[in-house]
Amino acid sequence: MITRFSVAMTSGTAQHLTDHLRRADGQEDCTFVLWRPSTGASRTTALLAEVVLPREGERIVHGTVDFTSTYFLRAAALAAEHGCGLGFIHAHPKGRGWQLLNAIDHAAEASVAAQTQVITGRPLVGLTFAGTNAAFSARIWQQQAPRRYTPTKAESVRVVGGRLTVTVNDCLLPVPAATNRQLRTISAWGQTTQDDLARLHVGVVGCGSVGMLVVEALARTGIQRLSLFDFDTVEEVNLDRLHEATIRDVRLHRAKARLAARTARRAATATNFRAAPYELSVAEPDGFAAAAGCDVIFSCVDRPWPRAVLNLLAYAHLIPVIDGGIAVDARGGRLRGAEWRAHIAAPGRACMECLGQYDPAHVQAERDGSFDDPAYITGLPADHPLRRKENVFVFSTSAAAAQLNQFITMTTAPGGIADTGAHLYHLTTGTLDRREDGCEKGCPYDGMLRGLGDDAPVTVTGRHMAAEQARAARGLAIRRWPLRARRAVDDFLLRL
Repeated sequence: MITRFSVAMTSGTAQHLTDHLRRADGQEDCTFVLWRPSTGASRTTALLAEVVLPREGERIVHGTVDFTSTYFLRAAALAAEHGCGLGFIHAHPKGRGWQLLNAIDHAAEASVAAQTQVITGRPLVGLTFAGTNAAFSARIWQQQAPRRYTPTKAESVRVVGGRLTVTVNDCLLPVPAATNRQLRTISAWGQTTQDDLARLHVGVVGCGSVGMLVVEALARTGIQRLSLFDFDTVEEVNLDRLHEATIRDVRLHRAKARLAARTARRAATATNFRAAPYELSVAEPDGFAAAAGCDVIFSCVDRPWPRAVLNLLAYAHLIPVIDGGIAVDARGGRLRGAEWRAHIAAPGRACMECLGQYDPAHVQAERDGSFDDPAYITGLPADHPLRRKENVFVFSTSAAAAQLNQFITMTTAPGGIADTGAHLYHLTTGTLDRREDGCEKGCPYDGMLRGLGDDAPVTVTGRHMAAEQARAARGLAIRRWPLRARRAVDDFLLRL
């Protein structure tokens, strides 16, 4: 039984639906759609895959709109043929924002809920289109008893592409209470935008030098819910660039994810703030499932395997991923230059593989554990990215700012512009390169994998030996503490 539910679609699908449902004569219209599941640890999302427009005579428009049994059976058969679920969407031409079901709409969807389940093997998804501001709302019809189906309301509907827009169900995710802590922030983009931003579920994968700064900024901006992923432990070598980390965290063998959660709670300006730490790799099944429940993800990792995982989430599961990185040229022990980049992986934009952020040949090597083999790393060229460890806190702040700027541009579209392309900044020359085109021809991510969700024919997760070893070493170090200290830590973790 699905208890938490949302819907996602590409901006292309949203425009297709808008063009059909927003009629010049102001009457209602309808269409069926196909959907595929994206299953997260705590939320299931229906990804709209295809619009099945009505043929002549398959729906009757008379102010309101009715569909024929022929239309329903054709769409349901098509859904079953493609292994999809079936959705039905109708328009409220004068509606604005999230729409509730009236008695007529309820009866229309309920009349085909059981047949949909039988024909497709998946529940009916109902949607409503608000014609005034092109907003979508949704629900999923699930069986409660023999011959009785009831709708479970969606939390939100997100539209992903050049811009990220999310229509939120105010009943399930209420508008945040006003607070003086965010007055200057709200003055920049207004209360409505702040309400939309605050209710996004944001994931941060990698709580290192860049990720920790991103976490702090999101918490201060008023984001209410963060999921924080990192399996690693705070070490002394991290202290020159890990925000909020202290020598005490090193001695306590603090997990970076828990340090990030502590930092976020201290910085949070939202009144109903939640930060969930995950001592997991996103390449592990449980980490992947937790990340699949987010609305948007920051990628603050430097290894190819997690980047490949996040690339799949961006396109197959329609979760925008804001990625970036730092490269420092310090040949001969002198700073010769540095570069940092920031970009967004999402349908219609260039993916991380096409941008060269990871080499797919290295993904399997990391999965095999080669990247954690000193002999393998030693055999790589001296200037290979996997051998280069140079970084400076100042550069981390610049990289974090570049990623955060991408996030704000995508969600608020200042001046009506949401997509400014992929950015690469060169420290030596003070210049910025931009790439505004999409994926290379034949790229599978923004092609055949787009919107497949759970049905994507690739397995990107598995055992992550480095993550397991890091957690084991942390646990062993803690077990060596005196009993009183261990109990104090256990009590502290229970309060998180």
